[in-house]
Amino acid sequence: MSIRRQVLGGYRRLLRASRQAFRDDAYALQQAHLTLRQNFIDNCQVTDKKQLDELVKGIDEAEGMLLHHIVQGRAKEANGNEAVRFEVKLTDPQRQAMRKDEEMTPLTEKSGSEPLVMNSGNVCQRPS
Repeated sequence: MSIRRQVLGGYRRLLRASRQAFRDDAYALQQAHLTLRQNFIDNCQVTDKKQLDELVKGIDEAEGMLLHHIVQGRAKEANGNEAVRFEVKLTDPQRQAMRKDEEMTPLTEKSGSEPLVMNSGNVCQRPS
């Protein structure tokens, strides 16, 4: 397969993966598409075979990151002094990538009915 075909196919795969990862989040989807387009424009003049192979490898890695390592949560309304809780939805590829020992089972009836609070070092903040 030609490099041109690999790059164009990779671009389309990344667009699809970003639509899946940022579904229902118009701002994140718009920023992902702008960043993706700009990265491809910045590298459109690359002709070195070795560098092109590295860029194609980066496309594959970025697709994997979008499909398997992006988790978005929506803040739920807090009652009184409760800590803020988030509702998190995993995509099918994320569920498939989980090992059996990673699945969580509720310890109590209360923890089974409440959403899981997840903290991450990577936080995307919207401009105010």
